Amino acid sequence: MIVRANCKLNLHLKVTGKLPDGYHSLETIFQEIPFYDEIDIVSSDKDVIQFTSKGINIPGSGNNICVKAAELLKNNFNINKGCRITLKKNVPIGAGLGGGSSDAAAVLKALNVLWGLNLTDEELEKLGLKLGADVPFFIKGGCAWAEGKGELLKRIEPLLKNGSILLIYPHIHISTPDAYKKLNLNLTNLSGNVIFAEVSKPGVSLNVIRAGFINDFESVVFREYPEIGHIKELLLSEGAALAAMSGSGSSVFGFFTDEKRLIRASGLMDKNYFVHAVKL
Repeated sequence: MIVRANCKLNLHLKVTGKLPDGYHSLETIFQEIPFYDEIDIVSSDKDVIQFTSKGINIPGSGNNICVKAAELLKNNFNINKGCRITLKKNVPIGAGLGGGSSDAAAVLKALNVLWGLNLTDEELEKLGLKLGADVPFFIKGGCAWAEGKGELLKRIEPLLKNGSILLIYPHIHISTPDAYKKLNLNLTNLSGNVIFAEVSKPGVSLNVIRAGFINDFESVVFREYPEIGHIKELLLSEGAALAAMSGSGSSVFGFFTDEKRLIRASGLMDKNYFVHAVKL
């Protein structure tokens, strides 16, 4: 079975506090986009999980999250089968695009079918949370408002559509734990779900709601790596209807409804950056 593991963007990301278990609470808007890793999974009667990868090099791939996802199912349901997983890694690692979380969700869904487990999406989401806070979103994908650690999901209509995304990854690795440590929550506006009320309205216009979107990590990351902030400024100056850093970075995206403007913006990016256009 060959499956595609789409990545995500955070259209809005506000850190709202710290939870007793050490995790941070947040409110965010996830949107899945069709830029993906490819995973070939074959069930095996041998009680072993084999993993290989190609494409972007994965550090320490022997302990890859794909393997952890398969082991989670084996251990929870006493599966005496194994599988062979081949991952073609296309989505940059540590870029704020959720590539690893999406890979884990794709493995859970595929093995649910191959091993005949018949688990519901809700059951897969609960299992996925053990692998990472973003994994539950990728079980269904689409577009969702999320709270808690990111696992409390409310599905909404896609906010970015009828256009294209320009993704830029400047090959700067941002440590998510370090980014959280540098956030000053006392200076963060801990408002409620005003934006959720807006984005949930039928036929909502991006032009109406985009002014309310923020990413709390931008102030931290842009201060330390000004060039990432410059990428966002360039996208906006070239006509992006929305531009932001995704997650804790360092990838930045611009949403364009004018293909010519996207092409021009792409041509202005540093040639050493990873630049990729995705049509929605």
